Amino acid sequence: MPANPSKPVLDVKSPELMCRAGNFTLGAQKALEVTSNDVLYLSFDLDNRSANPTPLMKDKNIWGPCAVFMAPAKPVNGVHKWFKIYEYVGDAGAWCSEKIISNDGILAVPMKQFLKSDTYLLRAEVIGLNMAEKTNTQDPLMGPQFYPSCGLIKYTNADGSVMPNGVPVGVPFPGYYKEGHAALKLDIMTTTALSYISKMALLGPPEYDPPAIAHDGSNIV
Repeated sequence: MPANPSKPVLDVKSPELMCRAGNFTLGAQKALEVTSNDVLYLSFDLDNRSANPTPLMKDKNIWGPCAVFMAPAKPVNGVHKWFKIYEYVGDAGAWCSEKIISNDGILAVPMKQFLKSDTYLLRAEVIGLNMAEKTNTQDPLMGPQFYPSCGLIKYTNADGSVMPNGVPVGVPFPGYYKEGHAALKLDIMTTTALSYISKMALLGPPEYDPPAIAHDGSNIV
């Protein structure tokens, strides 16, 4: 769990950008068993250990896209390498964050096919762009608001195939996002979800395929 689930990361260089979990160590965490045919229902709660969790994603002032990454649980030279399995910006009616809010903090994410059976870290992220007209360096209270959280999954590829060259190379967090990037410094009042899709593509990394899965928002339930 993040050290403070309601507090976003503002500094793209902060180690909190990975999981918001303080001094992150994997430890003896129990892995959720999933297959390549499963759909994960991710709950953005303030405390998922509570019998009656309070949805974090209830603030309608959080406007922005969401993405989900995976990385082999075993780091490479001390660094976890992340690849994207899902992204959704929004549509003409709402941003991804607004859709999560309207569904009591739930985001449905289909698992990718053809991944190597292994234990992975899963990183779910919402980027709030509501204060992104300035960078965090320009104003320490401003900048894009990152809400990443991590979990551990034991992934089994149901059809027995593996990716041709193993797990994608992946990118580091922190270290990949750059302050002032066109996708991270903008005026949310003049930016729509549809116009942001091209910026999200520039922010990257691209969603890993095969197979290509069209995200029209219908899988947010």
